[in-house]
Amino acid sequence: MKEVIGNVRGIIGLSIELGISLIAVAVLVQILFGTTSFFGQDVVANITQLITSFGQNGLVGLFAFAVLLYVFNKQAKQIA
Repeated sequence: MKEVIGNVRGIIGLSIELGISLIAVAVLVQILFGTTSFFGQDVVANITQLITSFGQNGLVGLFAFAVLLYVFNKQAKQIA
């Protein structure tokens, strides 16, 4: 059972790492080639909107942002 859980955690970790890499590439492509060059999406505007929504939701947004940072930091420590 521990082996299965370890495999699932590994897959989730790799998925998160891949997602972060894709976001970084999308931002870079948008900066270099224009506003809607990555699958027709405005990535920078979407990230800005996400950060704004955290700020507009007060304490709940702050808590959600803290949880998100905790997950990313924990994942980064496991990868390193």
